[in-house]
Amino acid sequence: MELSDKKGIQQIVLSFAALGLKEIVICPGSRNAPLVTSFNRHPGFHCTSIRDERAAGFFALGKALALKEPVALLCTSGSAPLNFGPSIAEAYYQKIPLIVLTADRPKTWTDQGDGQTINQTHVFRNYTRFGYELNGDAASPADLWFIRRCVSEGFNNTRFLNPGPVHFNVPMSEPLYRTEHIEDVAPRVFTKESVENRLGETTLKKLASVFSSCQKVMILTGQHPTDKGFLNAVIQMSRFDNLIVLTESTSNIHHPEFIEQIDRCITGLDEVSVQELQPDLLITVGGAIVSKRIKSLLRNHHPSFHWHIDPFDSTMDTYQSLTNAISMDPAAFFNQLHPYINIVSSDYKKKWLQLKEKKEIRHDHFIGHSKYSDLKVFHEIYQHLPDTTVLHIANSSPIRYAQLFSQTNETYCNRGASGIDGCTATAMGTAAALPHKNHLLITGDVAFHYDVNGLWNDEHIQNLKIIIINNGGGGIFRIIEGPDEAEERALFYETAMKTNAEKIAAHYNWNYLAVKEEQQLTGRLSEFFRSERKRTILEIFTDADTNPAVLKAYWASLNES
Repeated sequence: MELSDKKGIQQIVLSFAALGLKEIVICPGSRNAPLVTSFNRHPGFHCTSIRDERAAGFFALGKALALKEPVALLCTSGSAPLNFGPSIAEAYYQKIPLIVLTADRPKTWTDQGDGQTINQTHVFRNYTRFGYELNGDAASPADLWFIRRCVSEGFNNTRFLNPGPVHFNVPMSEPLYRTEHIEDVAPRVFTKESVENRLGETTLKKLASVFSSCQKVMILTGQHPTDKGFLNAVIQMSRFDNLIVLTESTSNIHHPEFIEQIDRCITGLDEVSVQELQPDLLITVGGAIVSKRIKSLLRNHHPSFHWHIDPFDSTMDTYQSLTNAISMDPAAFFNQLHPYINIVSSDYKKKWLQLKEKKEIRHDHFIGHSKYSDLKVFHEIYQHLPDTTVLHIANSSPIRYAQLFSQTNETYCNRGASGIDGCTATAMGTAAALPHKNHLLITGDVAFHYDVNGLWNDEHIQNLKIIIINNGGGGIFRIIEGPDEAEERALFYETAMKTNAEKIAAHYNWNYLAVKEEQQLTGRLSEFFRSERKRTILEIFTDADTNPAVLKAYWASLNES
């Protein structure tokens, strides 16, 4: 096996191979050549070349999200690592395991006017779980042991202690391109064993007593990967009459007795209804919540008790009412708690489900008579969307519109840092990792053009389709209070533009379809979904002035008879 002749580089690569790392996303450069050569020539790795570092970071994030295992990112020195920043921040807040490898110049040349040399030590400190400096030129037994120890510790920590990015900065000197034949001998590494977390009987009885004393209990689920065990545990809990489950599209759990369109239900409630529906006990699980309305309701009407269930961030107090931080897997928690709970007579769930039914009737009535707009377009998309398609939704307005409609698709969105950067690249990475599934990205025109380099790779991905909602700019700034009235809105907030994706699609060899008026919509959507394995961009044009007016009328209609 031919690897770099640098013993430190050999030790890094062989240690990762022994630990089970498989996927490497590589950005071009020279200083990283010893790592590139060694990873590419080792038979245990699958290497993907992505030219743009920001796109590469999100591509790797999408792969790690889909595979549920660490994926490595590799780049050269200088400004290149800084372009990984947005994806590393997103991975940090979504708890996605990324192994970030940045090649570096010898530390003696930092701040000495040498080319492509900046201070890279702990450059991602705020958004990584751990950071290590590994000497690529290491040769002594002690230095090679140090590399194995750091690689083992970092790799294990990114999976078990607190999932997220781990950074390895690797200074090395020239020459960079020499190789040598070595035997494929696995170095001594260590693995960390996971531990099952169980609550003591005293604690379970105490928590069950609180639960059973409350007439109104709410489970609010944020972003969460698809997990049948978690779904079954929540369904089991939802059978209590004093409990209601609120979810979002990114929660990836569905049931007829869950409230899956939160904003649709709670918009415009009078104070009496709010008092009836606010919980005595709030149980929160999962990651970020999209709905600002539910955040506002719970922050303004604090529950008597609030339990946050998370293996790592149980002390997160989003609703300013935390009483119990429970550091364990939510499914395990619910399964352990359930047998201790006494049945409570309550109409709390019934009231929520009655509200859900009433708002659904009003929703259907309005959509059936609404003007052509973003809202109408989303309705038609979900009418045509196959249940088996993996759905990716971009920030900012697309993910908000998505919360208004019923669907059961596995759904992803970059809601860690919630930026529009990287939405396309993330979807590309996930589609590459799950080639046996069909994928759809719903994005806006600004998000698409901002991340156009997400299309720039050689993976020949055929199982992804893209729908662009082109409303001439950042439509979110017309539907949230504040910027909707500001004179700077068009130029500085929504960055209004007149463009389309037709030539971009041709440049990257994607099929292209367009909808420019309502009469074309149904036919184009049918055509778009008909060919399952042909990568296609469908661009749907809507009117920037009509969209906010329709949405405003929609919110008002939810409270009409």
